[in-house]
Amino acid sequence: INWFMYSQVNHNGHLTFDGPWSRFTPVRFPMHGNRDIIAPFWTDLDNRGNGYVLYNQYTSGSVLQQATRDINTYFPGLQFTASWVFVASWYQVAYYPTTGTVTQAVLISGGQYSFVLMNYGPIAATSHNVQYWNSKKKIWYHSSLYFYDLFFQAGYDTENSTNHFTIPGSFSSQASGTNSVIRFSSNVNVTGRWAFRTDHGSRVPLYPVSGILSQRIDDGSSPLIALQRPFVYFGHPHTQIYVNHNGHLTFDGPWSRFAPVRFPIHGNRDIIAPFWTDLDNRGNGYVLYNQYTSGSVLQQATRDINTYFPGLQFTASWVFVASWYQVAYYPTTGTVSHFVLNWKVHI
Repeated sequence: INWFMYSQVNHNGHLTFDGPWSRFTPVRFPMHGNRDIIAPFWTDLDNRGNGYVLYNQYTSGSVLQQATRDINTYFPGLQFTASWVFVASWYQVAYYPTTGTVTQAVLISGGQYSFVLMNYGPIAATSHNVQYWNSKKKIWYHSSLYFYDLFFQAGYDTENSTNHFTIPGSFSSQASGTNSVIRFSSNVNVTGRWAFRTDHGSRVPLYPVSGILSQRIDDGSSPLIALQRPFVYFGHPHTQIYVNHNGHLTFDGPWSRFAPVRFPIHGNRDIIAPFWTDLDNRGNGYVLYNQYTSGSVLQQATRDINTYFPGLQFTASWVFVASWYQVAYYPTTGTVSHFVLNWKVHI
């Protein structure tokens, strides 16, 4: 991660570190560019008519206490104490003169940890009612003014896009207005707030998409895969596995079933189904699998499990990853699914 001593609060809804940036037309992430950027709500804003762009730094007081509580709630187990908070606010800034959008970026630091919060208040619609007087007919006309070319990017990107994230709803018609999906969504169960750890890089959920490539066979399967560690699945220890092309894993043998069945099946097999449907890897996409007993994947798995299941003091010693990468259910589409098995020796 890069460390910075300076930040620029740009009026068009983003922060940069190496210098100001006046770009008002948002670009989809990842940009693969030469700058780090935090973009709570990147769009063509104009603070000349109404609204305010404000920023402040805090090294003591109630804001640090609030930041400490928030981070320990969203990222349990770190025993975090905030020592510095930077808050940038775009308050009721218009993208046309009579509207106001409220968004905020909060940078939090303490010890070796760094975090970014993105907070959302009302996000103005990209249309508004207008009226005009027809002097000939002596009548008022009412209409709506639409800004069709106004797009929004919410998320962050880094130099060369080594880390990036786009908040769902960006570049869509659902980004703004009273029912904005950005305002009413969250990754920490707090409506209108998105939180990211940035000292090591918050990442997309996929583990490495790599390993042994399964053959291109419709309704096919991998060969028998001998597991390098036994895997206990609800009391059943397994030493082998099959990666079936239609989005599921089985243990006792391959399974070509493409039509999904509602759980519970009340059948005679153990199954793990990240995305069970009629997939076809003959035309495009890949089905891959890999096992890990050392290295960064185990470190990543250890962090993930201790975050999702705090109190276990878990250390991963084996990880199995199966990936269905851009596999189509008709030739021109691609779907990405992923499954990860973790294992630990209990002493």
